[in-house]
Amino acid sequence: MAADIFAKYWLAQLPGWGISAGVLAGAYALFDLPLWVALALFAVLVVKDVIFYPFARRTLESPPHMGPATLVGASGTVVQRLAPEGTVRIGGELWRAETRAAALEPGARVRVEALRGLTLLVRPEDG
Repeated sequence: MAADIFAKYWLAQLPGWGISAGVLAGAYALFDLPLWVALALFAVLVVKDVIFYPFARRTLESPPHMGPATLVGASGTVVQRLAPEGTVRIGGELWRAETRAAALEPGARVRVEALRGLTLLVRPEDG
């Protein structure tokens, strides 16, 4: 996994390096930019990416913070009465929800059991 993240990061840098090399080559040819300046600027770009890699790696390794993968098992609060359909709040977002349990009133705590499209299938958190 670490090798995959390392390779993905460096492959993502290649287009930027290519564009930068092209711009610097153009500046060298058209504006008489000294070669050592063009090479130094390109080196600064590469060093910046080397320094930034540890921070980017942590971001690339972290799991998604929201979405279908993280919703199952999440708990939330009923906002609009579930009888059997209504609205729940999970992680600051409002979701359409459905329950097989008896009607649930606003404020009741629920847990997500599954997803059906964009509708959450929930059950009361206390049982």
